[in-house]
Amino acid sequence: MTYIDQWKALASRIRGLTQAGQLHADYLKVRSSDSYGRAKALRQQSASILTALEAFRDRFRQSLPPAALAAVENFISQHSSLIRNAIDNPDLREESAWAALVMLAALETEVSFLLSDVQQSIRARSERAFAHLQRSIVVDADIREKWEAAFKNGEVACEKLGAVHLLLHGIWAFKVNAAGERTDLVFQEPAGDIGAEERYADGLVLTEWKVAAAGDRAENRFREARSQAGRYAQGSLAGNELTAYRYAVVVSLQHIDTPGDLTENGMVYRHINIAVDPRSPSRP
Repeated sequence: MTYIDQWKALASRIRGLTQAGQLHADYLKVRSSDSYGRAKALRQQSASILTALEAFRDRFRQSLPPAALAAVENFISQHSSLIRNAIDNPDLREESAWAALVMLAALETEVSFLLSDVQQSIRARSERAFAHLQRSIVVDADIREKWEAAFKNGEVACEKLGAVHLLLHGIWAFKVNAAGERTDLVFQEPAGDIGAEERYADGLVLTEWKVAAAGDRAENRFREARSQAGRYAQGSLAGNELTAYRYAVVVSLQHIDTPGDLTENGMVYRHINIAVDPRSPSRP
């Protein structure tokens, strides 16, 4: 389950609890007593949601957008005592139950907004496309044969084949030319007006493809890809363009060491290795 799916479940639970709190408040207008402990039940459920929020934060700490992670962590640090601490005073106990619901409702609104950012969706699609490509090469002999041929033919053949695969996932991948302008990977021409691509692609993503032949140092190929991607003069951005991430892709015969993410000038460079003849653990 992705953090989006997990959050949707948590958000639905928070909204349901706030509705229960509203129902409790409506009953109090009719009869001021709380003989059956409705406020206590609201506090218990709020505490349960707080525990679920902590688990959500811990599980997805590395993948959550920083703003969303900060919102959850701030809520936990600021409101844990309000939700969990026992309160003897009946009036304060009632008020604390409502206060917890208001704080939870505010958090749900904020985090749902932050996670609705289209950038995260485009990034997830891109990551899935690369993972699907590598797995397809492993299990499908026809696809593996095409990539082995592209590897022999060089960088342009690989980036064309890669661009077509990414488009299956709704990603229009492009590279940059010497002037820092978008270039279509398939037609090898300046992209110019990208209005057409926006009509059929869910996201536009900058990718730079390199081939690491036998004896090449993978680190050098990744560095070359980053350097070329760094020329990109974004100018007027498309509404569905991935703006914070760029992909340096190195195609090799077998798997090579792949660097972790690198941040330069506020831009995150993701390093992807596509092996056209990957050795499984059982193969020599």
